[in-house]
Amino acid sequence: MNEKNNKNHHLTLRNLISESLLRDIILFMFLFLIIISQAWDNIFLLLFPLITFTFSLFFRILNTNKNKTEFENSLVIYNPLGLERINANRFFFSSLFQLILIFWLGAESLYNPHLIDSYMIYFTGFFVFFYTFAFFWIFIDLWKYTKIEIITDPLEEKIDSQFSRDLKNIISFLKYKNLKVSSLITFFIFIILNIVNLIFNVLLINFPSLGMQYFLPSYQPIILSYFFFGILIIPPVLSIILLTFNYKAVNNFSKEKLDKIIESLPRNLQIKIIENLKALSNKIKKQLNSE
Repeated sequence: MNEKNNKNHHLTLRNLISESLLRDIILFMFLFLIIISQAWDNIFLLLFPLITFTFSLFFRILNTNKNKTEFENSLVIYNPLGLERINANRFFFSSLFQLILIFWLGAESLYNPHLIDSYMIYFTGFFVFFYTFAFFWIFIDLWKYTKIEIITDPLEEKIDSQFSRDLKNIISFLKYKNLKVSSLITFFIFIILNIVNLIFNVLLINFPSLGMQYFLPSYQPIILSYFFFGILIIPPVLSIILLTFNYKAVNNFSKEKLDKIIESLPRNLQIKIIENLKALSNKIKKQLNSE
């Protein structure tokens, strides 16, 4: 790690730009602009992929920041939110599918408007599924990667750090209680939102007054349930809350366990590990300084 990063432990906006980040932005904007060119008057549906893509960018930037500011020959594996790269890929995948569905709906309204009513129940079903599944997907295997691990053998540093080499060297991980709460809550919310959306779609076929009019590029009106507003808000808000709790839990580790892991190491490696940990977050720095 260079001297500048040693002081700040963060990057400038220019340094945060990576090849994968540019790829995601270019591909997303390309599809987004194609949809805009269809002359949508109401951008409500576009808010769904925009929110999903924002989460993807967040994790992509976190991953870039961690990789570029990581200490050279670091002896600490720090994944308080799981593997950011995997989370970013999952959200990006979801946002692309949502954009494709919106583009398909807009194109059908222009070229086959007589088929729209027949397709709407399938569109809303798949659209809500891809949106809500992204926020459930990141919690499925979060337990595998969420941890703070000490590398006691410097010769093994270059081994893939996705999985633990030695459980004894993990000073903090996602506890079973946190895992259970996160998984169950996101799973039930995912199921409930999709079932309720399906119920509303069936009701709207016979009772269109229960929904709101939404105009397609062909100015053909369709009916969307008011429940779409809840679907838009609930998954991201819930994910932020759960990720925040998990982040705080993982960053709260036992100093005694850390001392036990590093006590057999040479003094210079002990100092290096402590300094690496202090650079990871202010909470860890305060915790180590106070004990």
